[in-house]
Amino acid sequence: MPFISVTRLRVKSLFYLIPFMRANEASVKEIKKSEGLLKGMELIDKKLTFWTITIWEDESSMKGFRGSSAHRRAMQHLPKWCNEASYHHWVQEENEFPSWTTISEKLFTDGKLSKVRNPSNAQITNNFPSIKWTKTARIIK
Repeated sequence: MPFISVTRLRVKSLFYLIPFMRANEASVKEIKKSEGLLKGMELIDKKLTFWTITIWEDESSMKGFRGSSAHRRAMQHLPKWCNEASYHHWVQEENEFPSWTTISEKLFTDGKLSKVRNPSNAQITNNFPSIKWTKTARIIK
C-alpha cells in the first residue's frame, strides 16, 4: 500500500522567498530521481504557503529522499525561513492523490509541527487556515 507524505510550510517573509524557492527546486530535481517515488504534487497557496504531497512505494523510500543532500540542506534553513511548518504521513490503499480538502484535514487533525524560530500564532495554537488556492498545483512526477 502506498505511503503518503504531506508537508505545509509558510515562508515568513518575501526576503526568504528566493532562497526557499531555490532550495525547493533543488529538492524537486532530486525527488524526481528518487527510487520509490510514485508521484508528487506541490501547491502554492495564499500568504506564501507551500504544500507538498508525495506518494511512495513505502516508508523507507520516503526516508531515503528525506536524507538526500538537497532536502537535508533545505531543512537546515526551515526554522529560519518559515514561521509555520507541519507534516503528516499515512498509508492508503489507492495510488491516487486525495483531494486537497482531505489532505488538509488529515494534516490539521493528525499532523506534527516542525520547529521554527519565530512561530506565527497559527503555529503556536496549531490552528491553520484552510487551503484557498488549488489551481496553483504542480505535478512533480
